[in-house]
Formats: sequence, structure tokens, C-alpha cells
Amino acid sequence: MKAAIFFVVLFFTSLILPAQSDKQAYAPFDWIKINPKESYADFAWDVLPQGITQTMVESLLASPYITSEDPITLFYFEEQLLALITCRFEVLKWTGDRWDNLYKGTGSGFNCHAHFFVRDGKLYSMGRYGFWKGHSELLWFDFEEGIWEFEPVSSPPMNYGGVGIFVDGDRVFSLFGEHIHQPSNIFYPAENGYVFDFKSQAWSSVQLDFPSQKNLSSWIMPAFDLKDFGIQLYQLDAHLGLLLLHKKENALYFAKANDFGKFRFFAVAVALENNAVFFDKYGDPTFLLPPTAPLEKFTKVGAIRFNQQTSSFGLEEWSFSILAGLLLLLAVGGGLWWRKNRVSKRSAATESELTSEEQGTVDGEEDIARLVAKILAQPLLLVDVHQLDDLFGTAALESLDYRRVRRSRHIKAVNQYFQGQHGKELISRTKSEADKRIILYRISP
Repeated sequence: MKAAIFFVVLFFTSLILPAQSDKQAYAPFDWIKINPKESYADFAWDVLPQGITQTMVESLLASPYITSEDPITLFYFEEQLLALITCRFEVLKWTGDRWDNLYKGTGSGFNCHAHFFVRDGKLYSMGRYGFWKGHSELLWFDFEEGIWEFEPVSSPPMNYGGVGIFVDGDRVFSLFGEHIHQPSNIFYPAENGYVFDFKSQAWSSVQLDFPSQKNLSSWIMPAFDLKDFGIQLYQLDAHLGLLLLHKKENALYFAKANDFGKFRFFAVAVALENNAVFFDKYGDPTFLLPPTAPLEKFTKVGAIRFNQQTSSFGLEEWSFSILAGLLLLLAVGGGLWWRKNRVSKRSAATESELTSEEQGTVDGEEDIARLVAKILAQPLLLVDVHQLDDLFGTAALESLDYRRVRRSRHIKAVNQYFQGQHGKELISRTKSEADKRIILYRISP
């Protein structure tokens, strides 16, 4: 134990940044995770990196924003020490004596079990669960506006949240996840996984050459992202251990871990590059990987195969592709020129024939009356946002923003119509008695 503590102290003190007169100096780290469920009455605070103090941690644990039992994540980001809390959008900044909230919005509940990471000067949040479904939405924090913005992506996996989320340069692996959509009673583990490419802004599926994988759900076992490795606590056959993704090899390794419980139920964890130290409630350390030989006890058990590979063209293939592209452009241009006058007339005629519901509006009185009758015919007096979208016929819209705008317009139109007919509104917003963060809609016929 003394040798382990000595290595921890040596590990941190050898990498301490020079102190600055007007700034708090911190030892470098990639992330720190703090368990809000643990007792710190007997914790040895001097084992933590320089700059991470008892006052800082205790004031963070007393924060009113903590509504989840997931660990709190700390980043040192552009000379700011930030704390991120899952199931919340708050971004807390340490000012020297308190935590200030940089988030200026009011939303919450969308990013439960989120994976936070920093890449190319941006702070990101990915997934994993919110509003009764799993998801892989990628958000980034706008420090100037104080809000989270959606990263535009293509081909996102539907109702899927990854368990092991690991960042490797332009790629983000999302493996061993779950497909969850509680309104439809969907909850089943994914056999493989997905990868996101920042360059193409696109998701694609991957195949895991991992025949011994279990069928039981892993939702949600802790996973830890290091520089070259992603590590997830995992049960392979009857063995509890560590499943390791080697990012450079795209390979999977496994090792039985006698310290499985220490990695799952820790007080504080600190990571730097490929080293991670887990402290229990007394401050005793346990290393996630052997510092000198990370793969010493691991055995290769599988590999990752990508379903969409980038093709490599030779000169002749490039010439043929360019010529084919030019011919296609000429053909398209000629077709557009030929149809120019006809298209405008046809578009006008088609637009006049579309019903208001097909155009995404309910402006016509008959359409509103039909929608009101549909709402009154359903048996529930209290519905959630998904049930209301089903009634409005907007549940199929993939964009949350479009769905929210359409929902707001429908509610306004229905209430105006019902007010004129019956002297009161039909739909009103309320909060769930079980969870005040959840918005419900009351139907008042």
C-alpha cells in the first residue's frame, strides 16, 4: 500500500504545472470523477492532484444541481476548472471560493448518463438517455451564449445509447449499448455498436468480432475513456473484469479484475493519458491499468469491423469518376432546363391541393375541429410529450426542435378553438408529481 501511495504522489507531483500569480495552479489531468453517493468524512484529501481541494469538492457535493447518482466529471478547460453533472445542463466553473453556473438556460433531464469530453477546444456531451428513450445526441456548449447546441449529424442510431463511449481523434466509438423507448416498451441490448466520424459528421454501424459476448444487458455499467484505451466493466462468461478497446488496433481485450468493486464503487477517480487512479472513501488508491505494462494481464478476445470503409481510388478510377460526374451534371442541367416552366406550375397546383395537416399546420377550422375530436376521444386526461406528439401526428419528426415548434403551434391552435367553443383551454402544461423535471399535459374537456 505504501508503494502504491508513493507512486500516486510521484505520478501527480512530477506533472504539476508551474504556479501563476493570478491563477490557481492545477496538476494536469484529463478528467476527474467524483462519486456524489460516497462519504468523504475520512478521505485523505492530500492524495488528489494539486489544486483539487476539500473545500472545492465538498461545496460541489452540496450543489443543488445534483439530481443523479452518476459521478460528477471535472475538466480543466482553457484555464477554467469545470464540473459537469449528468441529467443536467449546468456547467459549473470554480472561481476560487465557489462554483458559478455558466449555463443560462432552464432545461434538464435530456442528458442522463451522459458522456462528457473535450475535443478541439470544444466541450461535448453525448447521449445517453432522456425523456423516456435512449439516444446518441451530440451537444456542444456555447460559452458565449451559455447554452448547449446540437451538433448536426447524419444517420444517427435511433433510440440507442452506448454504454462504452470512447473518443479517438475524429472518431467516437459507442459500443455495447441499449435500444430504449419506454413509451413503446422497447428495452433490449445492442449486439454490436456504432461509430461517429467528426470529419463526415456521420454515424455508421460496426460489427464486433466478439463471439463470447453475453446477451444480458450492460445498462449501465461504468466505462472510462483514456488516451489509447477505452475500458468498460464487463462480465464475460462467469468472470467479472475489464473489457478494453485498443483504439489504435480496433481490437478488444479482456482481463479478470479482482478489484472490480473498487472501480465500480469509488470515491474519486483521476485520469491522465493512459493512467487512471481510483480512490476509495479513505483515499487508498487502485490503478485501473498497470502503469508500466497496461496490457500485461489482458487477452485479446475480439476485433471491430467497420461496415462503411473509405474507398481508395487510383488515377484511372478517379478519371472515370470525374468524367461520369460531369456527364451526370450535364444530364441534370438539361433536365432542369426542360422542366423549368412546368415545375413552377405543377408546384403551385400541388401546394393548393395539400391539406393543412400535410403542410404541418392546423389553420383550417375543420382541421382543428377534427384534431380536438381526436384528443377528446382518447381516454387519458394526463399525457406525456410522446403521447401528445402521437395525437398530433408529429412523433415521426426526427428533429427535436421541429417537433417542439410543431407541438407548440398545435397546442395554441387547439386551445384558441376550444376557448371560443367552450370558454376554456383544452390542453395545459403541468409537472409530474413523481418527478418535477418531467412536463406533462393535462386534457381538460
